[in-house]
Formats: sequence, structure tokens, C-alpha cells
Amino acid sequence: MERGDLLVAGNRNLASTLRLYARTAPDTALDDDGRLLLVSISRTWPGPYHNAAMRLDPSLAPDEVLARAEAFFADRSSGFCVWIAAHADADLEHAALGAGYPSISAAGAPRMALDHRLSSVAPADPAITLTEVVDDTDRLGYLAVTVDAYADSFLPRDAAEVQLASMEAVRGPGVRAVVARDGERPVAAAMTVASDGVAGIQMVGTVPDARRRGLGELCTRWAVDAGFELGAEAIVLEASEAGEPLYLRLGFVEVSRYRWCLGPPRRQR
Repeated sequence: MERGDLLVAGNRNLASTLRLYARTAPDTALDDDGRLLLVSISRTWPGPYHNAAMRLDPSLAPDEVLARAEAFFADRSSGFCVWIAAHADADLEHAALGAGYPSISAAGAPRMALDHRLSSVAPADPAITLTEVVDDTDRLGYLAVTVDAYADSFLPRDAAEVQLASMEAVRGPGVRAVVARDGERPVAAAMTVASDGVAGIQMVGTVPDARRRGLGELCTRWAVDAGFELGAEAIVLEASEAGEPLYLRLGFVEVSRYRWCLGPPRRQR
């Protein structure tokens, strides 16, 4: 897949992931006209996967994006994130910063891609098992991993709970997830969401006391394989600072970056 096609497909896949959370969370607001996607699944956490404004049509005027976002989120959340794709949204970022929206991260998160399968690797520790999420017990195991793994990223428990509120969030058409267990205890997890010819790896996490044992890599390899099994031509993800070295080692390459501007603007606070 050529870089331009990959970036377009990756954007659409990210939008599909946001729609997935909107479809499966218990208290959701959604405005999606095909040009601008506005999603709110949490009334307390303004993170980019919980209260998101994502421009789908690069020709949509930045002022319209910001005005519609402010109106949409006014009664839902005290804050929201405007997604900024480095390859498509320079004008939107300029407008948001000019309107007083602070930038969350100047560097942003690298959009990374992989165009080939990875070899399977068995757990080095015989106590470790990988289990595909197929029932509510598995889903709750995934949730337990996410709460512990993302605590140092300040993701609150209630935000994780709405993101993983139902089985449809982790298993369904184009959606697969895996949990690694040390004995009976869930210690790592990852999921994949396939759409638009690519599969996006999401919510890779390992609980703090089980890190540096290769468990995140095991789950990522599983999710990559699941994505290709679902028909993807390439795998994409937005890498955290902690996860980027692993993805580079696995052969992912950076193709763009995402940044976020936090609304509403300062002058309204």
C-alpha cells in the first residue's frame, strides 16, 4: 500500500475505532456527517479517545470544525481533544492554537505502519498463556490490565470502564482482542480493529509489575496476526513514547504523526 493510500486508510480506521467506542459505550453522544466526527463517551475525561473531534474532510474549514466541536461538547464534557494529523491538518492546528487551544504534546504520537506479518513467538515463561477475548470474564480481564497499565498515563478507572463497557468493544466484526495471563492473573493485553484495508492496534498494555518480560510484545504480535487474518493489507498504530521502541524493533516505520489541541479555548475557561 502506497504511503498516501496508507495515510487515508489509517485515518478512516482511526475514525472507525472512535465510532466503535461510541457504539459500545453506555453513555454516548455522536455527530458524524462524514466530514467531521465528534464523539463523547465520558463526561469526566477529555482524552482523545473519549472526547474527540476528528476532521474527516481536509477541505472542511477549521473555524467550522472548532465551532461545531465547542457546541457539541458544551453540555457533555469540560474538555475535548481535536485530532491533528501532521499530514493533513496544519491549517486546523494553526486555527486551534490561534483560538487559544493549548497543544497537549508538541511532538505528538507517531503514526506507525507495518506491511508484513510477524513470526510467532512462544512465551518464554510456561506460566504465561495468551487467551483471545471471547466472553465477559476475558473482557473484565482486559479491563483490569488497562486500569493498572494506564494508571501512570493518568487514565482514570471510570474512563477505562466506559471504553471497555461491553463485549462488542473487544469482539465483533473486525474486532479481536487478547489477554496474557500469568497463571490466572491478567497481566497484558492488546486489540486490533480492522477496516478500510488496514488494522489498527489499540490499547496495548502491561501491568507495571509484569513489565520487561516481553508480554506486551507477545500481545502485539498476536494482534498484528489477527489484523492480517481479518484481511488487512497493513497494520497501523499510534505509538506511545514507551511503546515506540518495541514497535520499531518489530519493524514498524513512522509514516506521520498525530498531535492534539485541547478545547475549549482558554478564553472561555
